[in-house]
Amino acid sequence: NSSFLGQLFDMISNEQVIELEYYKFAEEGTHKVIVYPYQLKQYNDRWYLLCAPEDNTELILNFALDRLVSATPLPERKYISCKIDLEERFEDIVGVTLNVGKPMQKILLWASDHEWPYIDTKPLHPSQISIRGDQENDLRSEYNLSSGHFFTIECIENFELIRLLCSFGSGLLVLSPHNIKDAVTRRLNEMQDAYGKLNR
Repeated sequence: NSSFLGQLFDMISNEQVIELEYYKFAEEGTHKVIVYPYQLKQYNDRWYLLCAPEDNTELILNFALDRLVSATPLPERKYISCKIDLEERFEDIVGVTLNVGKPMQKILLWASDHEWPYIDTKPLHPSQISIRGDQENDLRSEYNLSSGHFFTIECIENFELIRLLCSFGSGLLVLSPHNIKDAVTRRLNEMQDAYGKLNR
């Protein structure tokens, strides 16, 4: 709620160490963790608290506010500022999950003629660039795709990226690199297996 959002904003502004109590998805009971709160960020109509755990300031965690039960200030503990430029890092990802240490990757994608107008007018990532001309012709020949559109994005792999790429189904294909293509394939295979069990 708005009052909780305001409380967290004040804790960040005042550089207070806090103890979070929160729910995990698909788990009973609550968990507690002591964190250094750094930023509030909205993604996909949900607010998140970005923070680092007390025992590892190199790790950036995110907690959806609707899963938080409480945030208790711990004034006796020393606050440690963020060592990562969060604004710069957010330029390199989709969503809010920061996988520190993972590299930036140039991802080659193909979209069907049906999906392309949606992707063109609402890019998957600010780095999105359409491929035209001779390079497009070479790709059509290489991948045997006579229709559709080729484009690239440059970002760091995370959960939100893979989920977004899967959301277009067969209307969007990852052509490279292999690790992104494999991650999407695994997720789609898991979905197929789940539906297969329903039909048995």
